Amino acid sequence: MLSRRALLALTMTILATPSRAGTLELAGTRHDGSRYDPAAVTGWKLVYFGYARCPDVCPVGLQTMSDAIDRLRALGERVTPVFVTVDPERDTPSAMADYVAFFHPRMIGISPSAEELASIAAAWRVKYVRVEIGEGRPYLMDHTASVFLVDARGELAARFPHDITADRMAALIQKAFERR
Repeated sequence: MLSRRALLALTMTILATPSRAGTLELAGTRHDGSRYDPAAVTGWKLVYFGYARCPDVCPVGLQTMSDAIDRLRALGERVTPVFVTVDPERDTPSAMADYVAFFHPRMIGISPSAEELASIAAAWRVKYVRVEIGEGRPYLMDHTASVFLVDARGELAARFPHDITADRMAALIQKAFERR
């Protein structure tokens, strides 16, 4: 059986050189009601895909991202946290505004259309599926729970597993900055 450290080493990807996938784009409506404009969000980004009604995984992932950015202090000011919903049917910009406010003052919530989400998910290699849990009960969304670090050029610099600690994420973000 693998130790937690060995498992993290296998599941975490830090890229010393830019991803060959090219520039990763985002699209949709921001939590403030405006269209997401990549030119307006310069610098590095930590990106998480999830949904506001997630009972457990998303809040933990978003809090870890926020804590990692805060631990980086001045360097963290150069990283924008971004939350992209995989449930645009329920996660309206207004709902996203309420949700992202719980995590970080600079967090941007994005609600893409269903078509935009399908395109974004394919490019980022993110999986999501609606899961019905019974008549009269709200559905859940199964989804990729990784955190993506994107450099200022829009290229993937690292992909972190859901169970990484904020301290470890911050240390690895710092290393990624040093390598670029």
